Amino acid sequence: MRFLRDRFLIAVVIIGATVILGMFILHRRVGREIQSDLASKSTPTTSTQADIKSSSTVVQSIPPRGPFRVTRVLDGDTIVLDNGETVRLIGVDAPEIHHPEIPVQRFGKEATEFLKRLAEGFECMLEYEPNNFRDQYGRLLAYVFVGDRLANAEIIRRGYAYAYTRFPFRRQAEFITLEREARERQYGLWHLSLRDGRIANLVKRYESLNMEGRKRLDEILEELAQKYPFAQKENVDSLKEEGGK
Repeated sequence: MRFLRDRFLIAVVIIGATVILGMFILHRRVGREIQSDLASKSTPTTSTQADIKSSSTVVQSIPPRGPFRVTRVLDGDTIVLDNGETVRLIGVDAPEIHHPEIPVQRFGKEATEFLKRLAEGFECMLEYEPNNFRDQYGRLLAYVFVGDRLANAEIIRRGYAYAYTRFPFRRQAEFITLEREARERQYGLWHLSLRDGRIANLVKRYESLNMEGRKRLDEILEELAQKYPFAQKENVDSLKEEGGK
C-alpha cells in the first residue's frame, strides 16, 4: 500500500512540475511576442522611412530672387552676389579658366570679360528651375536677368559660350537656337580665324568625343596632313592677309 502511495506522490510531483514548466515557457513566449509587436508599432517601416525622406527632399524652400548686386564674375558662366552666394548660369557652358584638372581653355578669358562688362557691378534678378536650385557644389542654379537682358542668353548669342545640353532645362531649345545663330554669324567661338575662336571650338568638339571618336579624328587629321602638306609660302601669305585686316 505504501508503495502505491509513493508512486502516486511521485506522479503528482512530475505532473505538477511539467505544468509549471509549461506555464513558464508559455509566459516567456507571450512576453516576447508582445514586446516584438510593440517595437514594430513604434518603429517606422523601411518604406515609411523612405516616404518620409522622399517627401522632405521634394519640398524645398525657393531661394530669394533678389535684387542682388553682382560683386564678381568668376568665369563665363559663374558669378558671385553681394549676399555671398555663388551662382552658376543655367544652360551655359563657357570655356574653363579655373578648372582644377585642366589648363585654361582658349577663349575663356574673353568669355569672362564679356560677362564682366554685362553684369559685374550691376543689380540682377534670379529665376530658377522648379525643384532644382543648387548643383553638387552648393552653387545656386539660376537665370540671371540684368535689367531686361538675360545674361545666360546673351553670352551664348554673342558666341562666348555654348548651350549646355547635358541636362534638360526649359529654355534649352531657345539656347540651342542662339548657339546656331552665333555659329552662322561666326561670332566669338565660331569665328574662322585661328587667333579667335576656331581653336577653342576644335578643342571643345574633341573633348566631346569618346575614345573611339578621338582615335578616328586623329586618323582623319593624319590623312589630311598627308594629302594637304604644310606649305611655308602659303602660310606666310595667309598670316599677312590676316594681319592686314
